[in-house]
Amino acid sequence: MTNSAGIDYQQLVHDIIKGNRVAMQEMYNLTVRNMTAVCTRYVVNQEDVKDVLQESYLKAFSGIRTFTPHDENSLMAWLRRIVVNESLMLLRRKKRLNLLVNIDDVEEDIPEPELTASASTMDIGDLMALIQQLPDGYRTILNLYAIEKIPHSRIASMLGISEGTSASQYYRARKQLAKLILKHQNKEL
Repeated sequence: MTNSAGIDYQQLVHDIIKGNRVAMQEMYNLTVRNMTAVCTRYVVNQEDVKDVLQESYLKAFSGIRTFTPHDENSLMAWLRRIVVNESLMLLRRKKRLNLLVNIDDVEEDIPEPELTASASTMDIGDLMALIQQLPDGYRTILNLYAIEKIPHSRIASMLGISEGTSASQYYRARKQLAKLILKHQNKEL
């Protein structure tokens, strides 16, 4: 299972299982940029990002015996799950999710707010900066649902909330993001 860059992921995992530190460093070097991007979608503070990544790689290296590599994508998906879970654990520990539950959260079919058409043509860095401005709870649900493609039922289970709360937090996140995008666009004019 060698990829286009000549990396044999099965051998890499095998070497890590044997405790080869060079292989561990190689896996880290191959994946850290992507995993940092995943982590910063959830965690804003750079010191917290470093902590989450450190804990994630420690868990990955200690639990790699349970992983069966199929290809580069399966390794990245496995690491992504670890980073997302560690990010969520940090947010819970620091009590940053602030998911408000109220009577309005029981709506079943919450319409999605319209994001302006120019949001799709925005610079990705600008869009990510706007997403970083969302409250932790909104940003977390937005990432889990819109980017990780996790259904509200699973998000609810992961965060210990109802599906309705997950859906309403997603709705509110999109609504607030739409306002931030409009404000950003008006600044540029």
